[in-house]
Amino acid sequence: MTSIVILGMHRSGTSAITRALNLLGGALGPLEDVGEYWERAAMRSQCDALLERFDGAWDCPGIMPEGWESLERVAEVDAGALAAISEYGSPEVLLWKDPRASLTLPFWRKYLGPDPIAIIIYRHPEEVWASLDTRNGFGPGLSFALWERYNSDALRSASGLRTVVFAYSDLVQKQSEIMTELAATLTGWGVPLKDPASTDMELRADQRHHHSSEHFSHPSATPSQQALFAALQETRGVHESFSPPAAMEPSPLSLELIQMRRQLRMSRRELWRARSEHRSLSGSRRKLFSLIIHPERTSRDEHSMGDDASIGQPPRSPST
Repeated sequence: MTSIVILGMHRSGTSAITRALNLLGGALGPLEDVGEYWERAAMRSQCDALLERFDGAWDCPGIMPEGWESLERVAEVDAGALAAISEYGSPEVLLWKDPRASLTLPFWRKYLGPDPIAIIIYRHPEEVWASLDTRNGFGPGLSFALWERYNSDALRSASGLRTVVFAYSDLVQKQSEIMTELAATLTGWGVPLKDPASTDMELRADQRHHHSSEHFSHPSATPSQQALFAALQETRGVHESFSPPAAMEPSPLSLELIQMRRQLRMSRRELWRARSEHRSLSGSRRKLFSLIIHPERTSRDEHSMGDDASIGQPPRSPST
Protein backbone atom coordinates (compact mmCIF):
# COMPACT_ATOMS: atom_id res chain seq x y z
CA MET A 1 0.00 0.00 0.00
CA THR A 2 1.16 3.50 -0.87
CA SER A 3 -0.20 6.48 1.04
CA ILE A 4 -0.67 9.88 -0.62
CA VAL A 5 -1.34 12.88 1.61
CA ILE A 6 -2.66 16.15 0.20
CA LEU A 7 -1.31 19.17 2.07
CA GLY A 8 -2.24 22.84 1.81
CA MET A 9 -4.24 25.66 3.31
CA HIS A 10 -8.04 25.66 3.32
CA ARG A 11 -9.57 27.11 0.12
CA SER A 12 -6.43 26.29 -1.87
CA GLY A 13 -7.60 23.59 -4.29
CA THR A 14 -6.92 20.57 -2.10
CA SER A 15 -10.43 19.26 -2.79
CA ALA A 16 -9.99 19.52 -6.57
CA ILE A 17 -6.72 17.60 -6.69
CA THR A 18 -8.04 15.00 -4.23
CA ARG A 19 -11.09 14.27 -6.35
CA ALA A 20 -8.94 14.03 -9.48
CA LEU A 21 -6.61 11.48 -7.85
CA ASN A 22 -9.60 9.61 -6.46
CA LEU A 23 -10.97 9.20 -9.98
CA LEU A 24 -7.55 7.98 -11.08
CA GLY A 25 -7.66 5.20 -8.50
CA GLY A 26 -6.86 6.61 -5.05
CA ALA A 27 -9.03 5.23 -2.23
CA LEU A 28 -10.68 7.77 0.07
CA GLY A 29 -11.99 5.24 2.58
CA PRO A 30 -15.58 4.27 3.51
CA LEU A 31 -17.98 6.29 1.36
CA GLU A 32 -20.31 6.96 4.28
CA ASP A 33 -17.43 8.72 6.05
CA VAL A 34 -16.37 10.92 3.12
CA GLY A 35 -17.81 14.45 3.09
CA GLU A 36 -18.46 16.95 0.32
CA TYR A 37 -14.84 18.15 0.31
CA TRP A 38 -13.53 14.57 0.01
CA GLU A 39 -12.44 14.55 3.65
CA ARG A 40 -12.80 11.63 6.04
CA ALA A 41 -14.93 12.69 9.01
CA ALA A 42 -13.17 10.19 11.27
CA MET A 43 -9.73 11.49 10.31
CA ARG A 44 -10.86 15.10 10.68
CA SER A 45 -12.16 14.49 14.20
CA GLN A 46 -8.79 13.05 15.22
CA CYS A 47 -6.98 16.04 13.71
CA ASP A 48 -9.28 18.32 15.66
CA ALA A 49 -8.49 16.34 18.81
CA LEU A 50 -4.78 16.84 18.17
CA LEU A 51 -5.19 20.58 17.69
CA GLU A 52 -7.26 20.78 20.87
CA ARG A 53 -4.34 19.27 22.81
CA PHE A 54 -2.58 22.57 22.11
CA ASP A 55 -5.63 24.77 22.81
CA GLY A 56 -6.24 25.29 19.10
CA ALA A 57 -8.57 24.57 16.21
CA TRP A 58 -8.42 24.77 12.43
CA ASP A 59 -8.84 28.56 12.45
CA CYS A 60 -6.57 29.24 15.44
CA PRO A 61 -3.90 26.52 15.71
CA GLY A 62 -1.83 26.61 18.88
CA ILE A 63 1.94 26.46 19.20
CA MET A 64 3.15 22.89 18.65
CA PRO A 65 6.76 22.55 19.85
CA GLU A 66 9.44 20.45 18.20
CA GLY A 67 8.67 16.77 18.85
CA TRP A 68 5.08 17.50 19.87
CA GLU A 69 3.89 14.25 18.30
CA SER A 70 5.64 12.26 21.06
CA LEU A 71 4.11 14.10 24.02
CA GLU A 72 1.96 12.16 26.49
CA ARG A 73 -1.13 14.31 25.89
CA VAL A 74 -0.95 13.45 22.20
CA ALA A 75 -0.80 9.71 22.88
CA GLU A 76 -4.41 9.93 24.03
CA VAL A 77 -5.43 10.29 20.37
CA ASP A 78 -3.66 7.10 19.22
CA ALA A 79 -6.61 4.75 19.66
CA GLY A 80 -9.00 6.91 17.63
CA ALA A 81 -6.37 7.57 14.96
CA LEU A 82 -5.62 3.87 14.55
CA ALA A 83 -9.33 3.09 14.27
CA ALA A 84 -9.79 5.79 11.61
CA ILE A 85 -6.83 4.54 9.56
CA SER A 86 -7.98 0.92 9.86
CA GLU A 87 -11.26 1.82 8.17
CA TYR A 88 -9.37 2.31 4.91
CA GLY A 89 -8.74 -1.42 4.74
CA SER A 90 -5.80 -2.34 2.52
CA PRO A 91 -6.12 -0.36 -0.73
CA GLU A 92 -3.29 -0.17 -3.24
CA VAL A 93 -3.39 3.62 -2.98
CA LEU A 94 -4.54 5.26 0.25
CA LEU A 95 -5.52 8.85 -0.48
CA TRP A 96 -6.01 11.28 2.41
CA LYS A 97 -6.88 14.94 2.17
CA ASP A 98 -7.44 17.34 5.02
CA PRO A 99 -5.87 20.80 5.32
CA ARG A 100 -5.37 19.99 9.01
CA ALA A 101 -2.86 17.34 7.90
CA SER A 102 -0.52 20.23 7.08
CA LEU A 103 -0.35 20.84 10.83
CA THR A 104 -0.63 17.28 12.13
CA LEU A 105 1.25 15.08 9.63
CA PRO A 106 4.16 14.38 12.03
CA PHE A 107 1.70 12.45 14.22
CA TRP A 108 0.19 10.49 11.31
CA ARG A 109 3.49 9.41 9.76
CA LYS A 110 3.58 6.20 11.84
CA TYR A 111 0.19 5.14 10.43
CA LEU A 112 0.82 5.91 6.75
CA GLY A 113 3.48 3.34 5.94
CA PRO A 114 7.24 3.69 5.63
CA ASP A 115 7.35 6.00 2.62
CA PRO A 116 4.22 8.14 2.11
CA ILE A 117 3.99 10.69 -0.68
CA ALA A 118 3.15 14.33 -0.04
CA ILE A 119 1.42 16.56 -2.57
CA ILE A 120 1.51 20.24 -1.60
CA ILE A 121 -0.83 22.57 -3.42
CA TYR A 122 -0.69 26.26 -2.63
CA ARG A 123 -2.76 29.23 -3.70
CA HIS A 124 -2.12 32.94 -3.89
CA PRO A 125 -2.80 34.26 -0.36
CA GLU A 126 -5.06 37.06 -1.63
CA GLU A 127 -7.28 34.47 -3.33
CA VAL A 128 -7.37 32.43 -0.13
CA TRP A 129 -8.40 35.54 1.78
CA ALA A 130 -11.16 36.31 -0.74
CA SER A 131 -12.52 32.78 -0.37
CA LEU A 132 -12.29 32.83 3.44
CA ASP A 133 -13.96 36.23 3.48
CA THR A 134 -16.86 34.83 1.46
CA ARG A 135 -17.21 31.67 3.55
CA ASN A 136 -16.14 32.76 7.04
CA GLY A 137 -15.98 36.56 7.04
CA PHE A 138 -12.24 36.57 7.80
CA GLY A 139 -10.21 39.71 7.21
CA PRO A 140 -6.90 39.80 5.31
CA GLY A 141 -4.68 39.85 8.42
CA LEU A 142 -6.06 36.64 9.92
CA SER A 143 -6.37 34.97 6.51
CA PHE A 144 -2.73 35.67 5.65
CA ALA A 145 -1.60 34.54 9.12
CA LEU A 146 -3.42 31.20 8.73
CA TRP A 147 -2.15 30.83 5.15
CA GLU A 148 1.38 31.30 6.47
CA ARG A 149 0.97 28.81 9.30
CA TYR A 150 -0.56 26.06 7.15
CA ASN A 151 1.89 26.37 4.27
CA SER A 152 5.01 26.67 6.42
CA ASP A 153 3.94 23.63 8.46
CA ALA A 154 3.17 21.71 5.26
CA LEU A 155 6.68 22.34 3.96
CA ARG A 156 8.26 21.22 7.22
CA SER A 157 5.98 18.17 7.50
CA ALA A 158 7.02 16.94 4.04
CA SER A 159 10.72 16.97 4.90
CA GLY A 160 12.41 13.84 3.57
CA LEU A 161 9.33 12.60 1.72
CA ARG A 162 8.76 12.09 -1.96
CA THR A 163 6.92 15.31 -2.70
CA VAL A 164 5.25 17.22 -5.51
CA VAL A 165 4.60 20.97 -5.11
CA PHE A 166 2.44 23.00 -7.47
CA ALA A 167 0.21 26.06 -7.58
CA TYR A 168 -3.56 25.94 -7.74
CA SER A 169 -3.48 28.44 -10.59
CA ASP A 170 -1.43 25.98 -12.66
CA LEU A 171 -3.90 23.19 -11.92
CA VAL A 172 -6.91 25.11 -13.23
CA GLN A 173 -5.12 26.74 -16.17
CA LYS A 174 -3.12 23.72 -17.35
CA GLN A 175 -5.23 20.83 -16.11
CA SER A 176 -4.20 18.23 -18.66
CA GLU A 177 -0.50 19.08 -18.48
CA ILE A 178 -0.34 19.16 -14.68
CA MET A 179 -2.30 15.93 -14.18
CA THR A 180 -0.36 14.09 -16.89
CA GLU A 181 2.93 15.09 -15.26
CA LEU A 182 1.65 14.26 -11.78
CA ALA A 183 0.33 10.86 -12.84
CA ALA A 184 3.61 10.06 -14.60
CA THR A 185 5.59 11.02 -11.47
CA LEU A 186 3.39 8.91 -9.19
CA THR A 187 3.51 5.96 -11.58
CA GLY A 188 7.28 6.24 -11.61
CA TRP A 189 7.17 6.00 -7.82
CA GLY A 190 5.24 2.75 -8.08
CA VAL A 191 1.73 4.12 -7.62
CA PRO A 192 -0.80 2.34 -9.88
CA LEU A 193 -3.11 4.91 -11.44
CA LYS A 194 -5.45 5.15 -14.40
CA ASP A 195 -4.50 7.08 -17.52
CA PRO A 196 -5.52 10.74 -16.99
CA ALA A 197 -5.95 11.17 -20.76
CA SER A 198 -8.92 8.78 -20.72
CA THR A 199 -10.38 9.73 -17.32
CA ASP A 200 -12.76 12.57 -16.51
CA MET A 201 -11.14 14.04 -13.39
CA GLU A 202 -13.87 16.66 -12.91
CA LEU A 203 -11.42 19.55 -13.13
CA ARG A 204 -13.00 22.74 -14.44
CA ALA A 205 -11.53 26.19 -14.99
CA ASP A 206 -14.69 27.77 -13.54
CA GLN A 207 -13.90 26.20 -10.15
CA ARG A 208 -11.61 29.16 -9.54
CA HIS A 209 -13.82 32.00 -8.32
CA HIS A 210 -11.13 34.45 -7.19
CA HIS A 211 -8.14 35.76 -9.13
CA SER A 212 -5.03 37.70 -8.15
CA SER A 213 -1.93 38.99 -9.85
CA GLU A 214 1.27 36.96 -9.74
CA HIS A 215 2.72 39.26 -7.09
CA PHE A 216 1.83 39.35 -3.41
CA SER A 217 1.97 42.97 -2.34
CA HIS A 218 -1.16 43.46 -0.24
CA PRO A 219 -0.73 46.19 2.43
CA SER A 220 -1.55 43.68 5.18
CA ALA A 221 1.10 41.19 4.04
CA THR A 222 4.15 40.78 6.27
CA PRO A 223 7.70 40.28 4.96
CA SER A 224 7.71 36.68 6.21
CA GLN A 225 4.49 35.93 4.31
CA GLN A 226 5.86 37.44 1.13
CA ALA A 227 9.07 35.44 1.56
CA LEU A 228 7.05 32.24 2.05
CA PHE A 229 5.06 32.89 -1.12
CA ALA A 230 8.32 33.31 -3.03
CA ALA A 231 9.70 30.11 -1.45
CA LEU A 232 6.62 28.13 -2.50
CA GLN A 233 7.03 29.33 -6.06
CA GLU A 234 10.67 28.29 -6.04
CA THR A 235 9.92 24.79 -4.71
CA ARG A 236 7.38 23.94 -7.41
CA GLY A 237 8.15 20.61 -9.00
CA VAL A 238 9.10 17.04 -8.12
CA HIS A 239 11.30 16.18 -5.14
CA GLU A 240 12.63 12.67 -4.52
CA SER A 241 13.42 13.65 -0.94
CA PHE A 242 11.97 17.01 -0.04
CA SER A 243 14.18 19.57 1.63
CA PRO A 244 12.09 22.48 2.91
CA PRO A 245 13.37 26.03 2.53
CA ALA A 246 15.01 27.71 5.49
CA ALA A 247 12.56 28.33 8.30
CA MET A 248 11.13 31.83 8.41
CA GLU A 249 9.77 33.16 11.68
CA PRO A 250 6.24 34.57 11.37
CA SER A 251 5.75 38.17 12.39
CA PRO A 252 4.58 38.90 15.96
CA LEU A 253 1.45 40.44 14.43
CA SER A 254 0.51 37.15 12.73
CA LEU A 255 0.99 35.23 15.96
CA GLU A 256 -1.08 37.77 17.86
CA LEU A 257 -3.94 37.61 15.35
CA ILE A 258 -4.15 33.83 15.66
CA GLN A 259 -3.91 34.09 19.44
CA MET A 260 -6.78 36.59 19.49
CA ARG A 261 -8.84 34.25 17.33
CA ARG A 262 -8.05 31.43 19.75
CA GLN A 263 -9.17 33.51 22.74
CA LEU A 264 -12.38 34.45 20.93
CA ARG A 265 -13.15 30.82 20.20
CA MET A 266 -12.49 29.81 23.81
CA SER A 267 -14.70 32.63 25.11
CA ARG A 268 -17.54 31.61 22.81
CA ARG A 269 -17.20 28.01 23.95
CA GLU A 270 -17.39 28.99 27.61
CA LEU A 271 -20.41 31.20 26.93
CA TRP A 272 -22.14 28.34 25.11
CA ARG A 273 -21.51 26.02 28.04
CA ALA A 274 -22.82 28.58 30.50
CA ARG A 275 -25.98 29.14 28.47
CA SER A 276 -26.53 25.38 28.14
CA GLU A 277 -26.30 25.00 31.91
CA HIS A 278 -28.56 28.01 32.32
CA ARG A 279 -31.25 26.39 30.20
CA SER A 280 -31.14 23.31 32.43
CA LEU A 281 -31.98 25.36 35.55
CA SER A 282 -35.31 26.72 36.73
CA GLY A 283 -36.77 29.21 39.17
CA SER A 284 -34.52 31.15 41.51
CA ARG A 285 -31.41 29.16 40.55
CA ARG A 286 -31.90 30.17 36.94
CA LYS A 287 -32.37 33.83 37.93
CA LEU A 288 -29.20 33.75 40.03
CA PHE A 289 -27.23 32.13 37.20
CA SER A 290 -28.51 34.82 34.83
CA LEU A 291 -26.87 37.46 37.00
CA ILE A 292 -23.57 35.62 36.56
CA ILE A 293 -23.55 35.11 32.80
CA HIS A 294 -25.44 38.33 31.94
CA PRO A 295 -24.08 40.92 34.40
CA GLU A 296 -24.82 43.69 31.92
CA ARG A 297 -28.53 43.06 32.40
CA THR A 298 -28.19 43.55 36.16
CA SER A 299 -26.40 46.87 35.68
CA ARG A 300 -28.95 47.99 33.15
CA ASP A 301 -31.86 47.10 35.43
CA GLU A 302 -30.34 48.91 38.40
CA HIS A 303 -29.66 51.97 36.29
CA SER A 304 -33.23 52.06 35.01
CA MET A 305 -34.59 51.92 38.58
CA GLY A 306 -32.53 54.96 39.73
CA ASP A 307 -33.03 56.32 43.26
CA ASP A 308 -36.49 54.77 43.54
CA ALA A 309 -34.89 51.39 44.08
CA SER A 310 -33.31 52.54 47.33
CA ILE A 311 -36.65 53.42 48.93
CA GLY A 312 -38.63 50.43 47.70
CA GLN A 313 -40.76 52.38 45.25
CA PRO A 314 -41.58 51.21 41.72
CA PRO A 315 -39.43 52.83 39.03
CA ARG A 316 -40.61 56.07 37.52
CA SER A 317 -42.12 56.05 34.06
CA PRO A 318 -39.60 57.15 31.44
CA SER A 319 -39.86 60.80 30.55
CA THR A 320 -41.11 61.82 27.16
